[in-house]
Amino acid sequence: MRLAPFVVCPETLGPLEAGEGGFWSPRAERLYPVEDGLVFMGYPRRDAGMIEATMEEERDHQGLGAEVAAANLAYLRLAAPHAVDFINRVTPHFSGAERAPRSLELGSGNGWVAWLMAEAGFEPWICDFEANSLATGLDLEHPRLGEGRRFVTDARYAPIADGAMDLVVFKEFVHHVADYRPLFAEASRVLRDGGLIALMEPVRSVWKTVRELRHPDPHEGHHITWPDSYLRAIRAAGMKVVYQAPLYTHGGNTRRLSAWMKRRAIAAIDEEHPAGDWLSKLQLRLFGGASLVVIARKERSLPPAERPPLAPISPATLMVGEEDRAGYAEFPAVLAEAARRLDRLPSA
Repeated sequence: MRLAPFVVCPETLGPLEAGEGGFWSPRAERLYPVEDGLVFMGYPRRDAGMIEATMEEERDHQGLGAEVAAANLAYLRLAAPHAVDFINRVTPHFSGAERAPRSLELGSGNGWVAWLMAEAGFEPWICDFEANSLATGLDLEHPRLGEGRRFVTDARYAPIADGAMDLVVFKEFVHHVADYRPLFAEASRVLRDGGLIALMEPVRSVWKTVRELRHPDPHEGHHITWPDSYLRAIRAAGMKVVYQAPLYTHGGNTRRLSAWMKRRAIAAIDEEHPAGDWLSKLQLRLFGGASLVVIARKERSLPPAERPPLAPISPATLMVGEEDRAGYAEFPAVLAEAARRLDRLPSA
């Protein structure tokens, strides 16, 4: 396996050398092992308890067993068309690129969004700290998503050199992180000047907040927040918001007032006003029913942040077998169908 020259040690940001069984970091004096095409890296030692608990939860929801695979397939059928809409909003910002833009997806799950990005003409790399989630996507083959692009590592400390990426993607991942500000700071670090962050996240509304008082979210790891909180955090990371819009899902907003406001909000959205008007913005915060899509451009670099000591993630955490991966056999066909609506770059 070869790594791109801008793939570095996530702890020191120093170079990596190919070694027996993996990649050696001279500065950290550590071998990052390779197993089944995945490069195993690490997470901050100080967060060991939280990370290990989250790994277990993610493993239950994204990796092992026929029931999990069937649930993920059902989710993909609904989510892939929305991801295509999301990517189609990002692609025009790279229409004049002279080469395939490099993209980094943080919190990628099994990598199906990265497959769509590759199909649209991007060169993707992906990070997720749960090895089994990543492993279920190893059969998503694409010429732009080969070996050396899947990292088992904490997304807050990416193994990517400063300024190496053209695009950083967050697709329904940020709400899994209680303090998401370091994620945006890390995105800013790995982006070149003028590079873009693209985010698609569910957001909090007054209706959702009231509903959760009666029906609490069963997922303890969800930290869904308000649209303006994301926008402020993105700007604080040295980014200028160049596009924001709600991406509405089917269902929801069925009561008379909320249904009228949703129809009114959608009608107000056009190319010149992707966020709609004041009533559209009020509807998103009052009744919700949409994900927030934000595209922001890096305008300034942040001061370098200290990298904490990392605890290695062991390949022993990888438990997905051939039977588990077989449960994801229908993923490529679902993605290929969704990809028919992709707006592709000239390099695709």
